[in-house]
Amino acid sequence: MGTLAGVALLFSLMALAFSLAVARRVTVVLKHIQEKDIPKRQNAVEIGSVLPTSDLVGSDGRRIRDGKEGPFIVAFLSVECSGCRAQAAELKKGVISVPGPRLVSVVLGEGEAADSFAREVASFSDVVSVGHGSKLVSDVGVTVWPSFVLCDEAGEVLWSTGRADELSSQEFSAPFKELIRP
Repeated sequence: MGTLAGVALLFSLMALAFSLAVARRVTVVLKHIQEKDIPKRQNAVEIGSVLPTSDLVGSDGRRIRDGKEGPFIVAFLSVECSGCRAQAAELKKGVISVPGPRLVSVVLGEGEAADSFAREVASFSDVVSVGHGSKLVSDVGVTVWPSFVLCDEAGEVLWSTGRADELSSQEFSAPFKELIRP
């Protein structure tokens, strides 16, 4: 019985040593991340870039933004992006908490699938349909699909994310409500 107890004690000590080594490694990695001041999230579109509001033209040919409506949100959605469709419900929920018609959805794609997706999104936002190679998308520098950006009235990107659920977060809603205050 003594040998068996000794083996069990040895395994217990090895497990404890392994657990302490893992905990130490996690502590070192977290300290490194904090010292490097790595951001919590990557911006979907570079902050400070300017969205050319003159390029925001609906399918009926009318300009959607004329620079007088104040700050607005632009959602960059692609028909080929499964995450874009999946986040449409979150987008709609986030927009409900935002007063006024302040959402523009730029839908990338062609054909019936793009038209169908644009009609779906049009139930809660203005829609700009663009094809592949869109100058608007390349000028803004969209690298993440979907992307959601907050722009001031001149089109400067003030905040961006790749997640629609962040539109209803305090981090987003407080600055947005501050911008639209009369």
